[in-house]
Amino acid sequence: MLLQAILTQRIIIALLAQGWVIIYSSYFAYKLLKRGKNRATYTLSSIFISLGLTFFLANLSIINTPFSYGFYISSIYLYFFAHSLIVIFTWVLIKLDDKTSIWRFYLVITFYGIISTYVFWIGFYFNGIMYNLSTNWIPTYSWFFLIISWTFLFILVIIPQIYLSFKLLKVFEGIILKRRINMFIVSIFLELIVVFSLFLYNTWVENQIYRTVYIAIFPLLSTIAAFLIYKSFGKELE
Repeated sequence: MLLQAILTQRIIIALLAQGWVIIYSSYFAYKLLKRGKNRATYTLSSIFISLGLTFFLANLSIINTPFSYGFYISSIYLYFFAHSLIVIFTWVLIKLDDKTSIWRFYLVITFYGIISTYVFWIGFYFNGIMYNLSTNWIPTYSWFFLIISWTFLFILVIIPQIYLSFKLLKVFEGIILKRRINMFIVSIFLELIVVFSLFLYNTWVENQIYRTVYIAIFPLLSTIAAFLIYKSFGKELE
């Protein structure tokens, strides 16, 4: 009965929370690609596409099959990579007039794509991500995986994003877009708070108070952050 209750809870969370992310991510990606086709638009839409795929694979992992673990760990890889693309998108915005060479653009994407594979190395080979019968099919991260994830996020995402945010403000100083830039920066760091909190949610599994607060608050914050990211630079990206 306990296992059944846990699985029921997981399915409800997946259908409501994860399903909702798939819906709005798909919508934002569609609107972006329909509106224009340039490097900035492709990069921003890729963020939403990656997030949609993240939670689609997470939903597939709920179905108990030999591929469940593979689906789940792949979803976490995409989740980390999706937020790495935010840094790349900010960099593209700064270089809109400069038109950075295409090889540098793909080199940076490849770098983050390779770095994000830590999820597989630490998650699988060092038991950083446990997702099986022993955890009652609840994703559980080790504290080692949490520390590595937070360290990578801080060094590879937070620090570059802070630096690029200041540059973005400087580049567009005195322009009407300043309000949209401020909205974008606030929404980015709001979303990154959600990311840090998600990794803790799957690590601190014994703290039911924190997990309840997370389920009650952070899905809403994630929705607000995604909407503001779209609203800030989802239009007129030339």
